[in-house]
Amino acid sequence: MQPHNTLLTRIRSRIGKRLLGEERWVAKSGDLRMRERHGVVARPNYAYGMLRAADVAKYFGKQSVTVVEFGVASGHGLLNMIELAELIEGETGVEFRVFGFDTGAGLPELIGYRDHPELWRGGDFAMEDRDALMRKIAGRADIVWGDIADTVGAFTDALTADAPLGFVSVDVDIYTATKSALRCLKGPSQAYLPAVSMYFDDVTFFFANRWAGELAAIEEFNMEHDLRKIDVDRSLPGSRRASSAPWYRHMYACHVLDHDARQRVRQRAELPIGAHHQFMSNQFLY
Repeated sequence: MQPHNTLLTRIRSRIGKRLLGEERWVAKSGDLRMRERHGVVARPNYAYGMLRAADVAKYFGKQSVTVVEFGVASGHGLLNMIELAELIEGETGVEFRVFGFDTGAGLPELIGYRDHPELWRGGDFAMEDRDALMRKIAGRADIVWGDIADTVGAFTDALTADAPLGFVSVDVDIYTATKSALRCLKGPSQAYLPAVSMYFDDVTFFFANRWAGELAAIEEFNMEHDLRKIDVDRSLPGSRRASSAPWYRHMYACHVLDHDARQRVRQRAELPIGAHHQFMSNQFLY
């Protein structure tokens, strides 16, 4: 029965692509993974990061994973994260715990050149309708209110190996808030997936540099930690369409090098080259 279903699916796929064109067919009939790869999904950066978290979680035998957005602002990103969590759980079986962080009052007061005062000021991006957002996310996500510097510690302490942190979005614009947000990566190694997918929003504009803003916070994090390193996501673009290219440059990964899984050889049968390639592809590890 299974081969027949697979053949029927392939036939329908080919007919649909011929009638509608591949991109329109994918947008109409493809699953989330296919739509992300073709760039026909809202916020492909979130779709990619959360799919990556689910795949890595499954590979290491985890049934749940935690994802977090630093900088909720209007709430559109957090709502998208919630919707994606529901879709990805349906496709992979991995459950998500969704968190957002926000002051509710916009950016805090800026401190020196590293906070890009040439671009932003305190109070920018204040949340417009907190009550409406809270009604929309009720029972589906949690928002941690206040200055990240004051709230991220308790969040980090509460992370567990049962639902390790797997995806982090950082959209707080300035160095000081990013520096605080990255403290979420300082907990015990088992509180994280061995590699945590990350999105940084403000790293590609003309004034962006390694001595200010989010890039400076990344640079300092790497200098301060011997076995936790944030690097660009080197798996992208993979087979993705060039039209989706801008968001690739925003994707990073925190490599938790002190994680048990990265300290010992994984137990499995030896594989020849072809079989190993298939193994990596089947586990979505490329």
